[in-house]
Amino acid sequence: MKLARYMGQGRVEIVDEAEPICPPGGLLIQTEACGLCSGELMDWYMDKKIPHVLGHEVAGRVIESQDPQFPVGSRVFPHHHAPCLNCNLCRAGHYVHCPQWKRTRLQPGGMAERFGVTAENLTDTLLCNDLSPQDAALIEPLACVIKSLRAGQGQGVADPQCAVIGLGAMGLLHLLMLPPNAIGYDINPCRVAHANTLNLRTGDPQKPQTADVIFVCPGSQNAFDSALRFANPGATIVMFAPLAPGLDLRVPQQAYFHDLSIKNSYSCGPTDTSMARDSLRNGTVKSAHVVSDFVRLEALPEAYLKMKRGEILKPMVQF
Repeated sequence: MKLARYMGQGRVEIVDEAEPICPPGGLLIQTEACGLCSGELMDWYMDKKIPHVLGHEVAGRVIESQDPQFPVGSRVFPHHHAPCLNCNLCRAGHYVHCPQWKRTRLQPGGMAERFGVTAENLTDTLLCNDLSPQDAALIEPLACVIKSLRAGQGQGVADPQCAVIGLGAMGLLHLLMLPPNAIGYDINPCRVAHANTLNLRTGDPQKPQTADVIFVCPGSQNAFDSALRFANPGATIVMFAPLAPGLDLRVPQQAYFHDLSIKNSYSCGPTDTSMARDSLRNGTVKSAHVVSDFVRLEALPEAYLKMKRGEILKPMVQF
C-alpha cells in the first residue's frame, strides 16, 4: 500500500507500507480523496511528528465494517479526532479538549490508499453518499471554519460588518460562508484575484474598512495587528491559527480601551462537521472553490512544496 510520509524540513515521500487492518468495532476505508491542510506546512508543528503520515481532510468507501451504521460500500467522512460525547467537556461543547479527542487518530493516516477508523472515531464519522468524494473530503476544514464563525457571533451588533484577513483556502471558506457584504484582505494578488473569480468582496489592506468581526487566518502578530487597526469599538477578533512556539500574542492597551473581544478557534467537533456536511450538500461551498490542484498521490511531494511556497492555493489527492 502506498502512502505519503512527512520526513522533515518540508520533505514528503511516497512509500510502500503494510496494509492496515480493520480496528475492532471500527472501519477499513478505501481512500477516495484527501486534501492537504495548511497546518501540515508548518515545520515547527510537523517536525516533532516525524515520520508522520499526512492527511486528515479525507473521504472514502467502507471496504470492511464492524459497525452496522456504516455498511460496506458507503462513503464516509471520518474526523481524525473524535470525542467521547459523555465527559463534562463534551457536554459543555468543548469537544477538542476531551481526552478521547486528543488520543484518537486515523490508522495510519488519510493520505494513504487505505486506512482504519477506530470505534472511538465513529462518534464523529459521517455518512455522505450524496456527496462527491472531493466535497466530502472538505468537511473537516469547512467544519473548522464553521466553529470559527460561531466564535465570532454575539458581539451585539445587529448587522455586523465582517472581515477576513488572509485569503488562502481557509480564508476563502470563511468568506464563502459569511454574508455577501463581508470583505477579505490579502497581500498576495493571486489570492485576491481568485477570490474575485468567486464573486467575493476584497479590499486594499492598506485602506481597510472598519469591521465588527474580524477573522485572522494567518498565525502571525502582523495579521493580528492589522485586525486591530480597523476593528470598531466593541469588535470581536477571532484568531484562527496559532503563532509558532515561543511567540506570544502581544495585545496592546487599545484592546482594553476599545472593549475588543479576542477569541480563539481551534479545530472542530461533531456539531461543526454535521453543519459542514449540510453546507456542502446545499452547494454553499464546493471543493472546486478552494482546491486549485487535483493530483494523484505520486504528485503530492511536488504539490506540497508548491503550496508551501505559495505557488498554488491547495492540492487535493484523488485516489
